[in-house]
Amino acid sequence: DATKIKDKFSQRFPTIYKNCFTLGINPEKEYIPVAPAAHYTMGGIKTDIWGQTSLTNLYACGECTSTGVHGANRLASNSLLEGLVFGNRIARKIKKNITLSSINQSEELKLSYNTHQEKYKEYNPVELKKELQKLMWNKLGIIRNSSDLKKALQKINQWKFIFKSELKTADDFELANLIILADLIANSALKREESRGAHYREDFPQRDDINWKKHIVY
Repeated sequence: DATKIKDKFSQRFPTIYKNCFTLGINPEKEYIPVAPAAHYTMGGIKTDIWGQTSLTNLYACGECTSTGVHGANRLASNSLLEGLVFGNRIARKIKKNITLSSINQSEELKLSYNTHQEKYKEYNPVELKKELQKLMWNKLGIIRNSSDLKKALQKINQWKFIFKSELKTADDFELANLIILADLIANSALKREESRGAHYREDFPQRDDINWKKHIVY
C-alpha cells in the first residue's frame, strides 16, 4: 500500500513507479500486487577470504561465489558490500602476486560442453528455459519436500540430453548452465534434511545443527 505516500513514492522509487504505470497500476490510488521471488543465489564457487578459487590464479567474487559471509540467508543490500569488499581484496591480491606474460606466450583456450558436437535432439532453448523456470518455482520454491524434489530431479535429468547436443547460441549455453545449476540446487536441497535460512523443508521443519551445520560442496 503506497497510497499514503503518493508524491514521495514517485520521487524515491521512480523505476518501480514507472513500471507500475506500464502495467496499468496507479500506485497513488491502487495497491501494488506483491509476490515472493528468488533474487539471490546463496551457493556458488567456493573461495577463500581473498576470492581465490581451487584453481591457481582464478578468482571470483559476488553472487557467483559461496564465501559464507551471509550465512543461510542474505540480508538486504549486504551483497553490495560483499562485492565491494571481495572485489577490493582480489585486486590487492592480484597486484601483489600476479606474474605478467607477453601475449605471444598465451595459449588459445577452447571451451565446449561436448567434444563430439553432435546433433542429438531437436529442442527450443527459450521454451525449455521457461519449462525449467516453472519447474524450479513449483518444486523448489519457498516450501520444499522430498517428493517434489525427487520429481524435479527426474525432470532435470530428462533435460540433460542438451549436453550431448551442439551448443551454438547464447540461449543454448545459458540453458545448459541453468540445467547444471538446477541440478545442484535440487540435489543439495534433497540431501539437506533440515530447514535453515532460506531453505525450508516441510518434512524436516527444524534446524539440525548436529548433522547439517556445514556446506555441501561438489
